[in-house]
Amino acid sequence: MVDSNHEIQSDPVNDELFLDFFNFDFNFEDQDKKKRKKIINETSQNNFEYIPKHDYDGWFHTFIPVPTLLRSKEGPSQLKQSIEHLYFHRKFEESLRLSLEFIEFIEKYNGHSNEKEFELHNPNKLNNTREMLEIASRSALQLGDVKLAVNCISNEPGHMQLRGIVYAKGGHYADSIYWYIKYLQVRNNDYKIWKEMGHTFLYCYCHSAQLDTANIMKTIQEISHNTLTMQLALICINHAYRLMLKTSWATSISYINSRFAREKQEIEDLSSYLEKGGVNVEETMSLLDNLKENRTKENIIAENGLEGFDLEMIRWILVESKISVYEMYLVDQERLAKDL
Repeated sequence: MVDSNHEIQSDPVNDELFLDFFNFDFNFEDQDKKKRKKIINETSQNNFEYIPKHDYDGWFHTFIPVPTLLRSKEGPSQLKQSIEHLYFHRKFEESLRLSLEFIEFIEKYNGHSNEKEFELHNPNKLNNTREMLEIASRSALQLGDVKLAVNCISNEPGHMQLRGIVYAKGGHYADSIYWYIKYLQVRNNDYKIWKEMGHTFLYCYCHSAQLDTANIMKTIQEISHNTLTMQLALICINHAYRLMLKTSWATSISYINSRFAREKQEIEDLSSYLEKGGVNVEETMSLLDNLKENRTKENIIAENGLEGFDLEMIRWILVESKISVYEMYLVDQERLAKDL
């Protein structure tokens, strides 16, 4: 019978034998210590800290000729960074020159029908000029060369939007609205483009009335007339506002919520200034029936400083802006289905 009150004594010799029996000659703690010691020793022997190869702003700029650079492994990425850096530092002459050389390289060597020749001259298989065309267009626009800016734009939907911006900046307001409409016929729920169309009509009004366009908001507050141009501007802005509110915004994210609040306030202020200035959209919307029956005289264009515009553009804006947001969503889905 075992005495429960008897304290069992541990034999230290037996304990050692037990541990020796199950000793696999591997101690995790000792191994970790050895690794740490090795790292410390290597660091002390080298006696230097890691220094990045490139640690200054604009390290990617180089005097290597563009064709040579684009044939190197990292060259295309380096040149893109260089061009973007030049553009954002307002060195538009250089960003334009380099982007045009980039485009020229791709277009020149993509013409090779011989695959071996193509791989020899264009080892990185560069074939997409879209990014470079856009930055070339924006650089040319900043330099005041509207013709070159337009020539650098493709007919892709994204570039239709850019074409509208370029024409508006160059004072070609009818062309700007035309290309915005072309874009919206593909992506009609884009509130930003409706807002841009509103701004374009405002600039068109100020230009025809010889008003200051440096601060459009201030000009609209001080001088506003109930013209067709201003009515179209307000129609576009109000429609942009409805679309914006129907768009899904992740407002739980702070910076998205800030952007939403800022843009919403901007549209609300502009709409308020126009309405306080006596702009009445009901008059323009009543023109829709007349436009449908072609009873409106052509001189309405000239009377409102809308030279270059045609009635079809105005009709499209009036019809689309009357369609509800839900109906426009269904129309967009139908258009996308047809494109498949």
